[in-house]
Amino acid sequence: MMETTIQPVTESANERVAINGDLEFVEKLLGSGAADLKYCYQCSTCTVVCPITPDESPFPRKEMIRAQFGLKEKLVSSLDAWLCIHCNDCSTHCPRSARPGDVMNVIRSMSIVHFARPAFLAAAAQTPSRIWMLFLIPMIIIAAVILALPGGSAFGFLSGTIVFSKMMPVPAIDVVFIPAIAFAIVTALLSITGFLRSLAVEYPRTESGESLPAAIMGTLLDVLSHRKFLECTTDKSRAGAHALVMYGFIGLVVTTTLVGILYYMNQFGMDAQLSPYDFFHPVKVLGNVSGTLVFLGCSVLLARRMASDKSGKATAFDWTFIWALFMTVITGFASQVFRVSDLAIPAYGIYYVHLVLVFFLLAYMPYTKMGHILFRVVAMVYARWSGRAAVRPVIRDGQVKYNVRAES
Repeated sequence: MMETTIQPVTESANERVAINGDLEFVEKLLGSGAADLKYCYQCSTCTVVCPITPDESPFPRKEMIRAQFGLKEKLVSSLDAWLCIHCNDCSTHCPRSARPGDVMNVIRSMSIVHFARPAFLAAAAQTPSRIWMLFLIPMIIIAAVILALPGGSAFGFLSGTIVFSKMMPVPAIDVVFIPAIAFAIVTALLSITGFLRSLAVEYPRTESGESLPAAIMGTLLDVLSHRKFLECTTDKSRAGAHALVMYGFIGLVVTTTLVGILYYMNQFGMDAQLSPYDFFHPVKVLGNVSGTLVFLGCSVLLARRMASDKSGKATAFDWTFIWALFMTVITGFASQVFRVSDLAIPAYGIYYVHLVLVFFLLAYMPYTKMGHILFRVVAMVYARWSGRAAVRPVIRDGQVKYNVRAES
């Protein structure tokens, strides 16, 4: 720890404030994708150009100050870090190339590690040398279940018609994935509870706050419309790709749920068709359309990240999630192609990889970029409920603008 004494701008020049900065935390920030933080000289350009920052105590300038002084507790409990959508208007206009957008992105990932329970899983999800361990766990579990099933050790499912439930029946999938999902839900609730406690201290509710139902509804509309993305300038086109991924992922979740419902309806004597479904079966159509949306969205996001710095510097935290999601869709489509082509070994092999990737996305949800999405939504609801999101709209060129500082 380091202690720094600064003299704030107040009426009394003799007034001083002692700041206990965490030097180790600053070093972690610099080494986790925020290396350009040291170039910031507090000109406040980033705050002036940000189109979505709240009217009172705007960001990201204060986060840059806190990051330079190593104020860890303030940063990991920052609501504003989650209101930022990393559009990089701030980084584009920064005269020193300090990249405030990337700093805010790193703060978010470190916030997840801080509140995660257990924290070592979140740390592993953000450490390139340890991410492989998170994939190894489902590889072992799923392989063990397959081999334990009748005919599994002898790979008897390879003979005859290719039906993936021969290798991994629905009940076996439930045995693996229901506990994994339950684990994700419980640990996510623990993480979010700790996060909300810190927000209650840092951002107490004000009279301008909305009711909780209104806050939830307003946030839902913001998420579904991607309105905040459209208010930005530098990376506005990212809104379309994000929307494709979001709606496609929702469709895939619905598809998987429907497959499970139809299976158990059939088990209870109802006339429900079991998978594999015909190509034009409604569930199959929904799954393929949803997978296509995710594929297109991920393709655009990956291409932009690799070809341009407008999306900001991607960390291992960012790359792992988007590649895992992208490969989940690709392996899903590939397993279908090989099944229809009657190629058993590649079909079952790719389906196994697909199950491992799905496990990764679901079981580690609180620790990966999926948890990032959860934290952001909670932060958006809390900001509305507490009154933190209140800004004064102004009209310029016939359009509503929310950042009055950028207009002055």
